[in-house]
Amino acid sequence: MDIYVWVVVFLIIFMLHNLEEIIMIERWFKKIYPRVRKRIPSFAQAEIKKFEKISATQFSFVVFVFSVGASGLILVTIITEYYFLFIGLNLLFAINIFTHPLQALYLKCYTPGVWTTILLIIPYYILFFYNFHKAGIFTLNTIVASFVVLLFLIPVFLLSHKLGEKWSSQS
Repeated sequence: MDIYVWVVVFLIIFMLHNLEEIIMIERWFKKIYPRVRKRIPSFAQAEIKKFEKISATQFSFVVFVFSVGASGLILVTIITEYYFLFIGLNLLFAINIFTHPLQALYLKCYTPGVWTTILLIIPYYILFFYNFHKAGIFTLNTIVASFVVLLFLIPVFLLSHKLGEKWSSQS
């Protein structure tokens, strides 16, 4: 399958997943979080407390900041044909395969992002990894370089949350 198709499908799924989270985040914190708060481990309580008052607008800003960086990385991938950049971005997004379903199972309730994870992200990654492996794109060098990109993107993702917090406190 053509890399451009994978990029377009990735962008669609990325957008739909983030829209689910943006639409549901405020409602989840108002209606469900108070009910499940005691089930959340103490080490995670402080981090989640930061998001307790988050609005959809604030979360949208976080998504926007990260999307700008992701878009730049995709553009560089298309121009240079350095596919490890796109694979690294995919590896970061693939973390959703575990986080959302595990959170929902642990809390025994819906968590924002779980439906798109189950219905879109997991099937996408099954096909993505299968096709990239079949095409011979997953070489040792590509995998190592992709993990380096992933390690670089984690602070970018965390920075987008910090900027979102800072922006929301000024609004």
